[in-house]
Amino acid sequence: MIELLLVTPFTIFFTWFLITNTNRIKKIEEVEILDTPLNETHSISIIVPMRNEEKNVERCITSLMNQNYPRYEVIAVDDMSTDNTPTILEDLSNKYPNLRLVSGSSPPQGWVGKTYALWQGVRVAVGEWLLFIDADTYSNPYTLRSVVYYAEKHKVDMLSLYPFQELYTFWERVIQPIIFASIASALPHDKVNNPNLKEAFAIGQFILIRREVYDAVGGHESIRDRIVEDLALAKLVKGKGYSLRIAGGRSLIKTRMYTSLHEIWEGWTKNLFLGIEKNWRRLIWSIFILFSLGLLPIFLFVKSAFGFSLSKGLVNTIILIESSWLIFLNVYVAWESAKTYRIPAYYAISFPISAGSFILIMLFSAFKVISGKGVTWKGRRYVVKTII
Repeated sequence: MIELLLVTPFTIFFTWFLITNTNRIKKIEEVEILDTPLNETHSISIIVPMRNEEKNVERCITSLMNQNYPRYEVIAVDDMSTDNTPTILEDLSNKYPNLRLVSGSSPPQGWVGKTYALWQGVRVAVGEWLLFIDADTYSNPYTLRSVVYYAEKHKVDMLSLYPFQELYTFWERVIQPIIFASIASALPHDKVNNPNLKEAFAIGQFILIRREVYDAVGGHESIRDRIVEDLALAKLVKGKGYSLRIAGGRSLIKTRMYTSLHEIWEGWTKNLFLGIEKNWRRLIWSIFILFSLGLLPIFLFVKSAFGFSLSKGLVNTIILIESSWLIFLNVYVAWESAKTYRIPAYYAISFPISAGSFILIMLFSAFKVISGKGVTWKGRRYVVKTII
């Protein structure tokens, strides 16, 4: 009976939790493709930091050079790459004479590599808008037209978009969806988009900001030591009283963040604990949610189904039904996620592996930061002092 008293409220709460958070994700506004010319255009400087991006550089730059927009420039900043990125960029600059190349220098003391690369790009930019975009992205030809129209329509000073995530390998399809869903469902998007509230967030893969606002808040120089620079910039902009908006951009931009388990592990280890602002309560709560939803229902189901429970008869049957219900909900949510990311539906049954992997990455991310070992990314190591 004690088990039933614990499991039933647990089932009710997590049913509500899953439904509420799934609906929150569905409510994220999408920026639609605008395929008609704008009455008025503003100049845009697109800044792309690149460090060892030989696999991505051509696709990214080509998509940016083919924008259906009259007034823009593309500035590619080579952040001291050790692969063929510089050579590919040189070849592309011969093909696209209006592609501007910046040969980045080593970050000065106190600067993070990506932040400094972006800063170097800004220093030569001339646009009224600045667009910071990652090298692993591909942009629809109407992206610039669509986002400028949207930003002007909503009187936004800074706009950040969720891109469509491309997932091809087993571990990408198992781990990435649950992380993306967790981030999107945890965010109060309505509060982020409300200029009267302090909540702030941004996705570094796509950030559009007015140049005058960027300069007014001090730009990346003000957040030079921040590893999670997108969140830091969002907080800086909104903290100074400017408007911030986050929206979906799945029809405008797509990205493949990581291509292997090693990259997934290293990339999220760098971002996760810092992304929750080194907050232990949020870490523990996140792990509790993942364990309770992703792993505990399996344990309860097996325990009840094979008669290992101390409860007998009707109580045991109710626990079996409730755990089955939670498993069904998990599979359904994972199936919806699989449709969103256009991956095979059978990945929905991998949710226990997804949850377990996510927990391990979060714990390792916290360990790397708290222990002083620091986080690594693209051959650079950062010991965290200031986090956002």
